[in-house]
Amino acid sequence: MGKKIAFSLLGLVTGLVILAFILFRTSLLTSLVCSPRATVEVDWKLLGEMDYVTGAIPESLKKWDGQLIKVPGFMVPLEDNQKKVTQFLLVPTPQACIHVPPPPPNQMLLVDMKTGVEVSYGPIWVHGILKIKTHRTMYGDVSYAFEGLSVENYQ
Repeated sequence: MGKKIAFSLLGLVTGLVILAFILFRTSLLTSLVCSPRATVEVDWKLLGEMDYVTGAIPESLKKWDGQLIKVPGFMVPLEDNQKKVTQFLLVPTPQACIHVPPPPPNQMLLVDMKTGVEVSYGPIWVHGILKIKTHRTMYGDVSYAFEGLSVENYQ
């Protein structure tokens, strides 16, 4: 009887480990663990401290590289589908549209969402993982990439 219980427990633990691995690999666990309320706010004043000419990044900003944060701003869609987008720029003000010249690179985040989100014309919070790395886009240089996990209205 004891061996049956031990084998049953071993099977249960093995099954749970496999399920956790599958959930993690499909990002379901990430989205469950990374609740928007669990993120820290990083504002545009801090993002603006990066010297986009020299590439110098202050320690106060560098510590958020690769971390889960939330950033407020305005969405600038980059895709033709105007209902849902998977990629957009996040900028600090509604006037920071893509005009000539574009905003400075340290005032734009290139957001890539895993799933499409509704286009928003008002202020939003974007929750995700910050990556400090300059990207060249057809809209100009962008100092930050952002793995977007969720978007919500700014309140």
